[in-house]
This record gives sequence, structure tokens and C-alpha cells, in this order.
Amino acid sequence: MSRLLVLFLAGFIGLSLRYMVYGEFEQKQLLILLLFPVGAIVILCIMKWQYNKDRDFEPEKQDKYMMTRMGDRVSKTNKQMYNSQEYIGSYRRFYNGWWKRVVADIMDNPGQWYLNLSFSLKNGDTITFRGKKENKIKGNNEWIIYQNDIHIGTARTDFSWKNATKLRESLFLEYDNNTYYFKSFGIGSKTEITLNDSIIATGERIRGSVYELMIDIPDNNKAEILFMSYILFNYQFGQ
Repeated sequence: MSRLLVLFLAGFIGLSLRYMVYGEFEQKQLLILLLFPVGAIVILCIMKWQYNKDRDFEPEKQDKYMMTRMGDRVSKTNKQMYNSQEYIGSYRRFYNGWWKRVVADIMDNPGQWYLNLSFSLKNGDTITFRGKKENKIKGNNEWIIYQNDIHIGTARTDFSWKNATKLRESLFLEYDNNTYYFKSFGIGSKTEITLNDSIIATGERIRGSVYELMIDIPDNNKAEILFMSYILFNYQFGQ
């Protein structure tokens, strides 16, 4: 939506300058230009529909793993998290400045621009993934993880030539003296989480914008951190 509005503004300025300098006015160009805000309104309606679907998401009867719905990746709308049929918390994206949201909305992959996530768990805890050096244009993104404002871990992407040649997307999670590795081979592929080269969790999109994560560890606290990091991974790489 923001991209269409920016194009409309740029086009309107161009037409105005042409009229002031040359005294020429193209009615057809103006009519074409007016299609941009109309398109923006249509996209806004679709986005609001996605907001509501994310906000009101509930699992279906057959669902038995950790899951969420991520139809929208830009807004600050609350989204829900479930473990099978049990509600475990909600989360939202936040920005350190209104203009950063505009930039994220304009870009092809909004997850790579000024990404911060805040999770509110059922037990009252707050987990925050706050971007480190978020104004950096190139290189790996990194997040500091806080639990109730206490530093508990870090997450960072693994952009490298090796991964680029294999079309692999990956991320490291440092938590509780362990290093977890997330990897996927692009949109539509499963995401694997490994610890000491052993697969401990697998995630995928199961229907529409609904994602699930199957975790093979007994510790609920670690499972929740892995699920939250999996959500971060999907935001970042647009899975």
C-alpha cells in the first residue's frame, strides 16, 4: 500500500512540475495516476482482512503442534500462539519510529527492515526480540532477546556466500548455553532446527498462512523460545 502511495506522490509531483515549467497537462496521465490511490485502498481492505484473520486465529480440531497464523508481516496487530488446542500467548511487531514502518511496507521483504517482535506469554512473561544496529543496511541482522527486560539470549542471521550458493536461509539462536541452528531452502520448504547436528524440530506452512512447529524436546520453556525464534525466522525470510 505504501509503495502505491509513494508512486502516486512522485507522479503527481512530476505532473505538477511539467505543468509549471512547460504549461502542459496530460489528462490521461492524471487518470492513470489516480489508479494508484484506488489500488492502495483495495490493498488496505485486503490487509485489514489479514489483520483480523491473524488476530482471531484459533487452531482446528486436528491441529496438535505449536502453531500461529502470519498473514500480515508489517502491521503491529496482535497474533496468537497455540500449542495444540492450548493458548500460550500472543505477539506483535513494533517499530522504533513511524517512518521505519513505512520503509518496511515499501520494501519487497519487509522482514529484513527494522524487525522487532514482542511476545506476551500466558504466564505473564514478556519476551522481546529487539534488533541490534537495526539501521545497518547490509550484513547479518542480530537481535537481543530479553525476558522481562533481562538479557537471556541472542539471534542472528547467517548470510554467507556458502548459503547463497545453496539458496539456504539460516539463523543462529544462542540460548541457555546452547546454539540452535535454523535452516530452510526458501518459500514453501520445511524449516529444520538442529542442536549439535541433530534435528530437534521441524516447521512448515500447513495451510494458507498457518504455520506449525513440531518440537522433539520435553522442556516447555525451551520449546516456547524455539517457537518464538521460528516466528522471527519466518518474518525475516518471508517464508
